[in-house]
Amino acid sequence: MRPRRYFLGALLAGLCVVPLRAQAQTLIHGRITDGVSGLPLSGVVVTFGSRSGQTAADGRYVLSGVAPGSDSLRAKLIGYAPAGRMVSVTAGQAVEADLTMTARAVSLSEIVVTGYGEQRAGNITGAVTQVSSADFNTGRVVSPEELIRSKVPGVQVVDNNEPGGGFSIRIRGATSINASSEPLIVIDGVPVGTGSGSGLSAGRNPLNFLNPNDIESVTVLRDASAAAIYGANAANGVLLITTKTGKRGTQFEYTGSMSASSVTRLPDMLNAAQFRTAVTTYAPGKLNQLGTANTDWFGQVDRTAFGQDHNFAISGADNKMNWRLSAGVLDQDGIIKGTTTQRVSVGANLQQRLFDDRLDIHANLLGSRAKDLFTPGGVLSNAAQFGPTQPILDPTRPTGYYDWPGQGGDFKDLQSADNPVALLNLATDRGITYRSVGGATASYRFPFLEGLKINGNVAYDITRADRQTFFPSTLHGQLRSGNGGSDYRANQSQSNTTAETYLNYAAPIRSVPGTFDLTGGYSYGWSHAEYPYYSANGLSTDLLGGNGVTTARDVVNFQDIEESRLISVFGRVNYNYNDKYLLSASVRHDGSSRFGPTHQWGNFPSASVGWRISQESFMKGQTLFSDLKLRGSWAKTGNQAFANYQQFASYLLGNNQAQDQFGNVFVPTIRPSAVDPNIRWEATNSYNAGIDFTILNSRVNGTIDYYTKNTKDLIFTVPVAAGTNLSNFVTTNIGSMKNRGIELGLSARMIEPRGRGRGLTWTADFTAAHNTNELVTINPFAGA
Repeated sequence: MRPRRYFLGALLAGLCVVPLRAQAQTLIHGRITDGVSGLPLSGVVVTFGSRSGQTAADGRYVLSGVAPGSDSLRAKLIGYAPAGRMVSVTAGQAVEADLTMTARAVSLSEIVVTGYGEQRAGNITGAVTQVSSADFNTGRVVSPEELIRSKVPGVQVVDNNEPGGGFSIRIRGATSINASSEPLIVIDGVPVGTGSGSGLSAGRNPLNFLNPNDIESVTVLRDASAAAIYGANAANGVLLITTKTGKRGTQFEYTGSMSASSVTRLPDMLNAAQFRTAVTTYAPGKLNQLGTANTDWFGQVDRTAFGQDHNFAISGADNKMNWRLSAGVLDQDGIIKGTTTQRVSVGANLQQRLFDDRLDIHANLLGSRAKDLFTPGGVLSNAAQFGPTQPILDPTRPTGYYDWPGQGGDFKDLQSADNPVALLNLATDRGITYRSVGGATASYRFPFLEGLKINGNVAYDITRADRQTFFPSTLHGQLRSGNGGSDYRANQSQSNTTAETYLNYAAPIRSVPGTFDLTGGYSYGWSHAEYPYYSANGLSTDLLGGNGVTTARDVVNFQDIEESRLISVFGRVNYNYNDKYLLSASVRHDGSSRFGPTHQWGNFPSASVGWRISQESFMKGQTLFSDLKLRGSWAKTGNQAFANYQQFASYLLGNNQAQDQFGNVFVPTIRPSAVDPNIRWEATNSYNAGIDFTILNSRVNGTIDYYTKNTKDLIFTVPVAAGTNLSNFVTTNIGSMKNRGIELGLSARMIEPRGRGRGLTWTADFTAAHNTNELVTINPFAGA
């Protein structure tokens, strides 16, 4: 509790430097808007004489205690041309003065979502990239990761080309061995999953629940200084996903697509004639094993995959409220037979402003049901191994499919492949996932101190995932292994809840030049998960398939219940002096239940600076750079995305192969695991140097970054000396890892005014990145 009190005290002390004089009756108030779109502009610095203020999210400002007289009312915002007008005030008078501003560097004026707030793109001092819906990848998009593939430098998105299948996202390389290297994913302020990654799913991609058509933007916090506000979960970077809200008026939307996918290139394999020639030449003693068929096994398991996607939405907005309701249906086959994903999704988004726009309430809800059919394991590998001279069908076999008989004719040949078509048609692997993510946020601007706002956020992420696989006893692989038919069922569930509150003060401070944006708050996260499963081998009958439970030779019932908590106190300050010198610093104090009592708490600070050289007087005459900014940062982040309870010994009930004999009685054992009670955080120290630039009258934007990430206290399971710890392995901290690399991103945009013709808009993006990953030190006997 002591660090928390210190932090809150420091925050209040910082806020107290703001003069808390009683409001004078003489004041100027108004609204600042974009001259083209008419939308309100936040963060505009408004000055009249010696008084200055900053606009809120609705574009409104109030300057109180102004001196009577005439002076120029000036408005300044990065990315916009300065605006102003003469205003005269008399004592005791309230003057309303609205201004409009014209954007002159769109890329600098864009609002970018960051952790616990927003910033203008031109003011950001970290390596942050936002991809909006206008820049998303198009075509067949099943999962959100596909929207930003190849759009962000240093971000690698790899999938297995299976609809609903697994995606791997790496931001600046892997930082761990045992713990997750997936980034933290935050959807509308809700951290999904437990720690880094994106949660539970019956399929291989937990983010498959989210309809890509509902996404407005994806912001990638690439460097540690930008991500450090998320502390213990930020070592692998952060993805901030913002969903769509309503537009002005009432709008109806429908988007639909149909697609066909096929394999463009297959591995080069011998056909039946070539295979016969090869056997005759190199293995004449095996000629008697050749068949008379001519089978293309890859052709038997792949297909042209068809898909359809339909999305509906209705939305609306006015000065006080905006809302959006959406629904989507996806049905996508995979290019390998037996693979299909079907998703039904709904979404709701509501924002309401009350009490003269001082209270802003925002609620959002996402829900989906995803049904997945998976190709049973081994289909592709067996298609590559099975001989092309062998037939597909064999009416003499119980399965009706051909299999290698083996030397004894018992179809238990330990070296031969399985018939892939039999696997496809007789085995089943399917799952269904229900998931809902939602939350409510409220922010209130205090009337006694313009610029001070309190925010509250409560959110949840609930998942139920059922998975079932069945392999009949007559399959060649079951006969070979001796399993005699197998059935596996899992009915897993996971719930995560988050409660956060934080203060934000964004306004000039009279005693210090420039503007400040101060944020400080508290976060509490709780996760509860249950992972029961049933596994059976040696089924007494195959008649029920996966539709019922039969008696079996070996049955295992298992129930795993886990809980974890993460408690955090965080703060951040952003400082902007004349849009020329920029500073940002943050700290997060995290406490995780996943570590032992002596290592539960960790501090994760960051600092970054920016120098907009283009604002210097010596750059005024040049015409090449519309904007040029140098950045530098350092930060420490953590990784707690590994198994729970590693600091405690766990006890495992022995099976039939792990019993002690007392006379003629065999007693099952209960074995404790090895444990390191001093296991601690994986901590990553990161350094980043970058350049942001715009050239050719802001038509081309670019960024270059060089970074180094040093991760220490890697968590890994290592062998321990025999006779110690009552186990052969222990999970502990063993060594360090380094990532270093360079990134380049270029974006070109051309907009031809309609006055010159029909109007033409085109964009082009280029990204390149190089990463080197090195395991620096390792102590294989750390747990001994």
